[in-house]
Amino acid sequence: MFTGNTKLAADASPWAALFVCIAAVVWLSMIEGQQASLVGLPPVDPELYKETHPVTYLNAATAFLGDNLDRYLMGRQFM
Repeated sequence: MFTGNTKLAADASPWAALFVCIAAVVWLSMIEGQQASLVGLPPVDPELYKETHPVTYLNAATAFLGDNLDRYLMGRQFM
């Protein structure tokens, strides 16, 4: 990046290219972690974490509603 071998580094700045690369890796790691959590969470009783982790409970309730989880996993294949 700092030798200008990428289009972003050559057109904008090597620092911008580095920032975009780091941001993409962080975003991808969060998406991968979310996918692993959503795939492993269905067998767990939601009442176990309803009080202690309310945000997780609401997110999981939305993800497991209908075919949302299947659609999310299928959509991830196209990212």
